[in-house]
Amino acid sequence: MNLVNQKAIQWLQSRAEEVFAQVDDSLFTMAEKAHQQEEQDRLFHAIRALRVELGDLVDGFCDGVEERFREPRNDHPDEEGLVSEASLKSLSLLNDEDLEQQVAIRTMISNVKRDHAESIAALSLRLDTLLPCKVYDDNLPLGPAAICAAFADALEDVDIALHARMTVFKKFELHLVNRLGELYDSCNGLLIEQGVLPTIEDPLRHRNRPGRRPSRQASPGWQGEGAQAQMSPDGDGQAFQAPGVAGNPGGGYGTAAMAGAGTGGMASNGNFAPGLMPVGSGAAPMATPALFQQLGQFQMSLPVQSAPAGQLINVTELLQEHLKASNQSASLHELDSEVIRLVDMLFSFMLEDRNLAEPIKAQLIRLQLPMLKLAVADKAFFSKGGHPARRLLNEMADAAIGWQPGENYLNDPLYREVSAIVDGVLAEYDDDDQVFARLLESFREFSVRERKRAAVMERRTIDEAQGAARVEAAKARVAAVFDALTAERKLPKIVHEWLTRVWSSILFRTCLKEGTGSGLWRQNVLTARDLIWSVVAPMPESSVKMRHLLPDLRKRLQEGAQSLALSAGDQQRLLGGLDVLYRERQKLSERVESERERRTRERLVQELRREADNVVSIPVAEGMELEVLDEEPGAPVDEVRDLPANVKALPEVDEIQEVVAKAAVGDTASAKAVPQDDDHWQQTYHLKDSWFLLRHPEKLPMRCRLAAIIKDLDQFMFVNRQGAKVGVYSRQELAQALRNEEMMPLEQGPLFERALEYVVGNCGESKIAISV
Repeated sequence: MNLVNQKAIQWLQSRAEEVFAQVDDSLFTMAEKAHQQEEQDRLFHAIRALRVELGDLVDGFCDGVEERFREPRNDHPDEEGLVSEASLKSLSLLNDEDLEQQVAIRTMISNVKRDHAESIAALSLRLDTLLPCKVYDDNLPLGPAAICAAFADALEDVDIALHARMTVFKKFELHLVNRLGELYDSCNGLLIEQGVLPTIEDPLRHRNRPGRRPSRQASPGWQGEGAQAQMSPDGDGQAFQAPGVAGNPGGGYGTAAMAGAGTGGMASNGNFAPGLMPVGSGAAPMATPALFQQLGQFQMSLPVQSAPAGQLINVTELLQEHLKASNQSASLHELDSEVIRLVDMLFSFMLEDRNLAEPIKAQLIRLQLPMLKLAVADKAFFSKGGHPARRLLNEMADAAIGWQPGENYLNDPLYREVSAIVDGVLAEYDDDDQVFARLLESFREFSVRERKRAAVMERRTIDEAQGAARVEAAKARVAAVFDALTAERKLPKIVHEWLTRVWSSILFRTCLKEGTGSGLWRQNVLTARDLIWSVVAPMPESSVKMRHLLPDLRKRLQEGAQSLALSAGDQQRLLGGLDVLYRERQKLSERVESERERRTRERLVQELRREADNVVSIPVAEGMELEVLDEEPGAPVDEVRDLPANVKALPEVDEIQEVVAKAAVGDTASAKAVPQDDDHWQQTYHLKDSWFLLRHPEKLPMRCRLAAIIKDLDQFMFVNRQGAKVGVYSRQELAQALRNEEMMPLEQGPLFERALEYVVGNCGESKIAISV
C-alpha cells in the first residue's frame, strides 16, 4: 500500500508542478494582451500570488491525496441531486464563481470516469483488498473526484480573480486530469507485480482479462528503477562514466566502435608501443583531418551525460585508449597538442566560474569536444571574437547567470532550452559552422521572450518598491516639518487638529506629487509655520503683523481644507475654532496694551514728581503713592508678551528644508557603521546592474541582480532572474554585506572572453593566435 501511495504522490507532484508552470506562461500571455489596466493588474496579481504560494499549493494538494489514503471519502458531486428542488435551492445560494468551478470539476470527473472506467474499477478492487474500509469507485483515494477535490481545496485560499482561477483549472485538466490513465495503469501494474489480484474478472465487459504490466513509456514524467539508474549526476542514480573522463582512467569505453573509425595518418610502427606518443618522440604524427574525424567519433560515442558535474573529458586519454585498441601508435602535431591544452584550460576555467549554477555548467561542459573540433579545424578560432560558437556559449552563459536550480530543475524552461541546444550541437555539428549560427538564433529568440517577461515583472516590482519608498519618505519629511515647528511647544487643541488632520495630509500629497523642491511645497510649509506663529507670537507687539497675516492665512487654510474634500460642517467648525482663538488673543492683547499704557502714565507721573519735589510740593491723591510703590517695576503683566527663554524661535522655511532633506534617509541603526572612505562604501556607488552571489548562513547561495537604487530612501533593491524582489539594503547595510562577503559581486563580461583571459594569463607563450 505504501508503494502505491509513494508512486502516486511522486507522479501527482511532478504533474502539479508542470500545471503551475503552464499556468504561469498562460497568465503572463493573457496579461500582455489585456487591453484594460485593471484586468492586467488582476492577472499580474494572480501570477505573483501563485508564485509565492507554489510550494504550499503543491504540498497541500499532495497532502490532501495522502489524507484520502488514510481516510477514504466520497468526494463525488451528487449529479442526480442537481435536478432536485433542494439542490436547485442550494445552487441558487452559490455565487457565479463557485458554480462555474463546480461545473468544471464535475465535467472533468465525468470525462475521466468515461475514458478510464476499467482501470478505475480494477484499482478500486485491488485497493479494497488492502485498505481496512470498503473501497469503491466514488471513494477511491486516487479517483478523479478525490484528486479534483484535493486540488480545489489547496487552491481555495489563494486570492485570485475568477478568470485566473479558471485558467488554473483548465491547465489542471490538460496536464494532470487528462493523463490520469497513466497513473492508474502504473498503480495497477505495481499491484500486479506485488501479487495483488493479478487477474480480475472485468465487471464492465464480463470477461476475464489477465493482469498486464502497464506501459511506462506513456508517462514521460514516470521513471521506474531502471530509468533512475541513468539519471544525471544530480539524481539518485549513478551517472555513466566513460574512460578518458578525468578521474576514471582505464575504464572500458566501447573500443570496437572506435577501432572501426578512420585511421588515416596513424601508423603502426614497430619501434613504438601502441598508444599516443609524446610530441617530438619520432612517432608519425596523426594528421589533423584524422584527428578531427576521431574527435567526431568521440563526440557521437559519448553518452548524453559524459561525466559527473565538475569533470572534463580527458581527450588525450581517449586517444590513447583508441590507439591501443586499434594496435597503432602515433603522436600529435605540435599545434594540435597546443589546441587540446588550450581548450582544456578554457573549460577548466568555466568549471570554476561561480557565475553559473552547477547543472548549467554541466551542460555547457558538454560542448568541450565540439569546441575542440572547431579549434583543431581552424587554428584561428581563438582570435575570432564574432564566431557563432563563441557567441552561442556566451549567450547561454549570460542567460543563465541568475538561474537557480530548484527541486524540479530538469523541467525548468531555461535548463531544458540549454540542454536542447547542447544536444543539437552534439548531434548535428560535424564540419558545418552554420549549425552554431542556427542554434544561436533559436536560443536568442527564447532568451528575448524570457527577458521580456522578466523585464515586465521587474518593472512592476521596482514600481511597487519605489512607490512604497516614496510614501515612506513623504511621511518622514512631513514628520520632520512638524517636529521642527512644534518641538517643545504646547499648542491649542484646534491648532493641533488643523496640523494633524488637515495640513499633514496636504503636505504629504504635495510631497508625493510635486516634491520638496517645488514652490507649492514651500508655500504649504510656510502656511504651517504661519499657523503656528499666529498662536505663539507675542502680543500686542505682533498685532500689526497679525492684522495683515490673518486674512490671507485664513484663505489658505480654507482652500487646503476644501482640497481635501472635507465636509462643510468640518470646515466651518475648524475655521470657527480658529476665529474664536484669534478673538481671545486680540482681547488679551488689548488688555495688555491698556495695562501698559496705564503703567507708562504712572511711571511718567512718578518721574515728574521726583523732579518737582526739589522745586515745589505737588499734592498727590490719597493712596496713589502707596499703589504705585507697591508695584514692582519689572514685574511681567502677561505671559504672552514674550516667548519663554527655553523655547526656540520658529525656524525659517530654508532651515526646515535642510531638516527635510536629511529625513529621507532610511533607518540604518541595525547596520554597523562603515566609514565613508572605506573601499566597500565607495563600491556602493558603482554597482548599477551588477550581479551578486547572496550568501545567507542558513540558506543556499542565491544569485541576484541590483535592479534599482531607491533614491528617496538611499536603498538598493535586488531581484532574481524572474524579476522578483530578493532583498532591499540601505547603503550602510550593503557596504557591511560587501565587507563580510555576504554579498559577493560576480564577474562581469562574456564567459568565453573571461576564460580566454585566464588562458592567456596562465599558458605562457603560445603558437596559437588568441584574441580576447
